Amino acid sequence: MRVGNLSAQPGEHTFGYLTGPRSRSGITVDVPVHLFAGSEPGPTLLIEAAVHGTELYGTTAILDVVQKLDPHSLRGNVIAVPVLNRVGFDLQERGLKMDGKDILKQFPGRPNGTLSEQLAHIYFHEVVAQSNVMIDFHAGGRTAYERYVCFTADRDPANPNPIEVKRHKLSVAFGLDAAGYFPRGIFAGGETEDAIEAAGVVHFTPELGGGTGWYANGMENIRDAERGIWNTLKAMQMIDGALETDGDHCTIYNACVVLWKPAHDGLFVRKKEFGEFVEKDEIYGTIQDPYTGQELAHLYNTADAIVIPSGQNWPTVGSTSVGILGVVDRVVNLRETDLTVTF
Repeated sequence: MRVGNLSAQPGEHTFGYLTGPRSRSGITVDVPVHLFAGSEPGPTLLIEAAVHGTELYGTTAILDVVQKLDPHSLRGNVIAVPVLNRVGFDLQERGLKMDGKDILKQFPGRPNGTLSEQLAHIYFHEVVAQSNVMIDFHAGGRTAYERYVCFTADRDPANPNPIEVKRHKLSVAFGLDAAGYFPRGIFAGGETEDAIEAAGVVHFTPELGGGTGWYANGMENIRDAERGIWNTLKAMQMIDGALETDGDHCTIYNACVVLWKPAHDGLFVRKKEFGEFVEKDEIYGTIQDPYTGQELAHLYNTADAIVIPSGQNWPTVGSTSVGILGVVDRVVNLRETDLTVTF
């Protein structure tokens, strides 16, 4: 297999840097890439993390898999990118400092655009478009905690297309007990989602961990992120073995409510717990002045829904989602459902 300037022969694991664009000052934004070329033919799985430079749970999980994956026992190929946004990682920032953009929202990119757009163009055509499945790891960054798998809602729920059917299965096979689908374009951006689907790639996003949950849940989430990669390889029939999951069931939510931080910065205090039912117009949380304790704003829920394991706590600045709620769409019995996919 070949990815840009990198290549691997069957049964081989290689590592190198995919050559990226150069900034105006001459800095080259390269991408670290591990290639695993299986000894037998099969599909290609892309596992990537840290497209947002502060979201690092997937990075550690991917590196754990890199240490253990044997290409001689692999059917197909694995492309592993532990840190996509190296500048964001170095500076501990979400986006790319040079142009202030979110790389994920730039796909399929532009060869003559800004630095993020150029990087997205190279990465999309050399890496994403070569894959059958793309696991894009995210987390809560410094101030939020997350634990579910998210994916994009079907274009026509009554008639899901082949990519959507595979996405349903793999989002559940990943192994967490909760998953949720969002309206198109709400996070990654509609053009990005359209480009990935047009390339024939099944894309889903585990949201695991975050700053406020690190000490209590950090190693557990890294373990489950790694487990999810192995589960995906099994579901894609790239390796043998049974799925290991949180339990026997996975609850799929229609994530119909995304609450955004108001104009005020300060301390966000969440009034509702994960799994709690919240009525429309109930207060989900407040923004407090960190010095006086004065309540600066209330965040009201917009529809009857249940709090999905995702949301901000404590310092909240900038434009960000502070709560995700949904209604139960279905509950999947993992022991009675065929979660394998074929390419």
